[in-house]
Amino acid sequence: MTDSATLASVVIFGVLLGGVYAAMAYGLGLIYGVMRIVNLAHGAVLMLAAYAAYALNTRFGLDPLVASIVIVPISYGIGMLLYSVLVRRVVHGPPMASLLLLFGVGLVGRNIAYLIWTGDDRSIALSYNLTTVDLGVPVPVTKLVIFGFALAGTAALYAFLHWTHTGRAMRAVARDPVAAELAGLSADRISARAFGVGTALAAFAGVLLSMLYVINPEFGSALQLKTFCIIVLGGMDSIGGILAGALTLGLAETAAGVYGGTAWQDLVSFILLVGILVTRPGGLPSFFRR
Repeated sequence: MTDSATLASVVIFGVLLGGVYAAMAYGLGLIYGVMRIVNLAHGAVLMLAAYAAYALNTRFGLDPLVASIVIVPISYGIGMLLYSVLVRRVVHGPPMASLLLLFGVGLVGRNIAYLIWTGDDRSIALSYNLTTVDLGVPVPVTKLVIFGFALAGTAALYAFLHWTHTGRAMRAVARDPVAAELAGLSADRISARAFGVGTALAAFAGVLLSMLYVINPEFGSALQLKTFCIIVLGGMDSIGGILAGALTLGLAETAAGVYGGTAWQDLVSFILLVGILVTRPGGLPSFFRR
């Protein structure tokens, strides 16, 4: 492969990967933005949603994208229930309380997966897995489909936050919960909905990721670490910033895998995380602020 073809491959596959990473990070970013808590159960949600897509595929033959029509609303309800029963009791307490609680929830989710599916690797076989499209380099149709749905999710989230009453209420609570309460909004009710939406977004990303990766109970752990890297790169609570951070990570990982090998591909996210925390704690958006 020529140098120009290699570079084109890095750009194309890096952007496709970045789009999926963005979908993976929005849920964590939304919950942090509204409630200022870090959801350590995020990886477990990704993993359980991937398993749900696998189960619906093997049992009923549903394409994961069709299965998401069932999985996402159920995840929203579970997220709201989880907030109402557990998270609301610690959300205004010490930060460590919410971290430990959600870490425990994540461990419960992971062990449920071990009990139901054991530790064996699972994968979803799709009829279009081996089909490719020529974009200068052969690109699997699966990656293009997943990228398209990830972009659709980005557009839907932007529209929800900017053009709906609930979305604008979430932005108001994220900016100033006291002022939002004085304006007649219930910060607790809005936080419950935000936790539900964040959980649903994570579930949707888990469904998309199930089409790319082998699924096992440890599936979400490494992805959660990448998600932390993305939201730190993106400035924690900005949709545009998260998208930029995800694309940056996708391109960096793809380039590292092509030019440095798989070991560098796995390491690059943590190098970026440490580097941005040391040099620019505000993430990529801070480069454009005075």
